[in-house]
Amino acid sequence: MNQRWCVAMLMLFADLALAQAPADLMLVDAAPGATFSQPLAVRAPNDGSGRVFVVEKCGHIKIIKNGSVNPTAFLTLSVACNSEQGSLGVAFHPNYASNGVFYVTYTDPTQAIGTSKDQVLARFTVSADPDVANPNGTVVMRVPDLADNHNGGDIHFGADGYLYWSMGDGGVQPDPNGFAQCLWKKHADSSTSTCSPASSGSSGALYYLLGKIMRLDVDNPTASAQANACGATSGTPAEYSIPATNPYANLANVANATRCAEIWAYGLRNPFRFSFDRQTHDMVIGDVGFNTTEEVDFQAAASSASSAYNYGWNICEGPFPQGQTSGACSTGILPVLNYFHSSGAITGSAVIGGFRYRGPYQRLQGTYLFADLSGGLLIGGQNGAAWTLSQFSPAGVSLGAPFGFGEDQAGNVYMADGGGKVYEYILDQIFLDGFGP
Repeated sequence: MNQRWCVAMLMLFADLALAQAPADLMLVDAAPGATFSQPLAVRAPNDGSGRVFVVEKCGHIKIIKNGSVNPTAFLTLSVACNSEQGSLGVAFHPNYASNGVFYVTYTDPTQAIGTSKDQVLARFTVSADPDVANPNGTVVMRVPDLADNHNGGDIHFGADGYLYWSMGDGGVQPDPNGFAQCLWKKHADSSTSTCSPASSGSSGALYYLLGKIMRLDVDNPTASAQANACGATSGTPAEYSIPATNPYANLANVANATRCAEIWAYGLRNPFRFSFDRQTHDMVIGDVGFNTTEEVDFQAAASSASSAYNYGWNICEGPFPQGQTSGACSTGILPVLNYFHSSGAITGSAVIGGFRYRGPYQRLQGTYLFADLSGGLLIGGQNGAAWTLSQFSPAGVSLGAPFGFGEDQAGNVYMADGGGKVYEYILDQIFLDGFGP
C-alpha cells in the first residue's frame, strides 16, 4: 500500500479537536510588565516548580516564576545571531528533577565545519541554585552549515526517552544541492542527483544531516561511534549513541553503511518548530515552505520504522510539486494541513509549529495551536483523518510576529511573540470545564 495512505489510516483519534477557536479563547501576558528580546521557545521541566523557561534568540534563557521574570538569566550562551542563527531550542531531561540535565541547540559563533557557523547540540546542568545553570556545557554534536538560515533547532525528548533534533536544509534556495533528500554525506555541488562524496565529483566541506529530524540516545555516550554515525568520527568516543530502532542503525543491512544512522525523518525544508502530543505521543511538524505553500506534517507514534519518514522536500512543497499550487506530488508523505502565500482563505509566509493542547480546558483538548510568521495565529482541528484550519484573532492583544510555542508541566500552551511578550492561551471562564460553563 502507498505510504501516504498508510499514514492517513494511522491518523485516527478518539477526541474531536476544535475546527474554530471558542468565543472565549484569550491570550494573557504570562509575565506582565516584562519584555523579552526575540523569544523563540517556551519550555518547562517536569520538576513541580511551576516555572516556565523562555529562550531568547541571541543567547539567553530566562525564567518566568510566579508571573515575574527572574533578574538573572538561567543560562547565557555565546552564539552567532545573524538572520536565523542564535540560541534555538532547549529540552529538559525527563529526569531533570533528579539529575538537573538539560540540552540546548545554538549556532556556534566561532567554529565552522562547513562554510557557515556550525549548528550545535550541547548538554548543560543546573547549579546549586535551581534558577541558575552551570555556565559550561558539553558539546554533544556539531552539524555543518553553509548559510545563516534554515537552521531548524527545535529539540524535544520523546516518550521513548530519546532526544529528537530538527535541522533545516542548509538555507541555499531551493536546496539545489539536494541535502534534504540525501541520506548520506555530500559536497555542496549544486546537484540533486548526487548523494555521496564520490558521486558529487566535488571537493571541500562535506555536509550531512541537513533537512532532517534526528533521534539520539543522549543517555548512553559511546566509546566507539558506529561507522555510519555522521555526527561523530567512526570508532572514537561520542557524547551520544544511535538507538537500535533508528531506521538506519543496523549495519548488518549493507545499504545502511551509507545512510546516516541519526536520521529519523527527512525531506524537510526548515522544521523550525515541532512538538510531541503529550497524550498520544504523535509528532506534529511545522515545515516552512518556499515560494507558494506552508505545511504541517504529522508522524504517528511508533517505536521503529524500516525506513525514515520522507516529507518530500525539495521535490514537493506541501502536497504539490515544488513551486506549484496544484497537481499531485508523488514523493514523500503528504502534509495534514497546508495553506498558501498569496491566495486562499488563509495566507502566510512561514509556518511556526505549535502544540496540541492537553491542558486543563476540556474544550481545547486535541486542538493544534500554531501560527504563521506574517499571518498570525492559527488553529488546527482533527476529526479522524480529516484536519481543519482556521484563524484566531485574540481580543485586546497587539501581536508582533509569532516566533514559537511551548507548554508548561500542566499542559497549558504559551506563544512567544517576536514583539517581546510571552502569552498563555486561556478560556475566559470562572471554573474549568466539567465544573462550570
